[in-house]
Amino acid sequence: MWKILLQSAIVCAALSSVLAIECYVCDASDTKNPFQCGEWFERFDEPDIQPSNCSNVHDAKFCIKHIGRFEGGIGAKRFCSSRDLGNYCDYVRNKGDRMEYRSCIFTCSTDGCNSAPSVSQNQPPILSTLGVLVLMAATKMWLKSVS
Repeated sequence: MWKILLQSAIVCAALSSVLAIECYVCDASDTKNPFQCGEWFERFDEPDIQPSNCSNVHDAKFCIKHIGRFEGGIGAKRFCSSRDLGNYCDYVRNKGDRMEYRSCIFTCSTDGCNSAPSVSQNQPPILSTLGVLVLMAATKMWLKSVS
């Protein structure tokens, strides 16, 4: 009985770590850290911030990088999302603007993937599934050796 409970707990822990995505979360309009969230991270692309666990966003599976014009400002914003917003750029001109601003959205689905100047396409989930299967097999072998 204890073996089954232990194996279930290990599998659940593995699944939660595989399913919990971590993204860079920052906003260039943040007055406390105004240079922390530019289009490119400064200091040779080694950011001051680390990816954050997205468990506070319901069903978060994607990291988003939005650069250009957003929420009345210009800059970059990185965040967690439960929706795939796609990868595209558009030109935005709001009322009162003297010019058009290029605004881009980049969506990805791996830990910390919204740091780069442009985000690569979503990785297939086969690697995560393979990792869980290897962990389950290792747990089973360990349980046999313990008993």
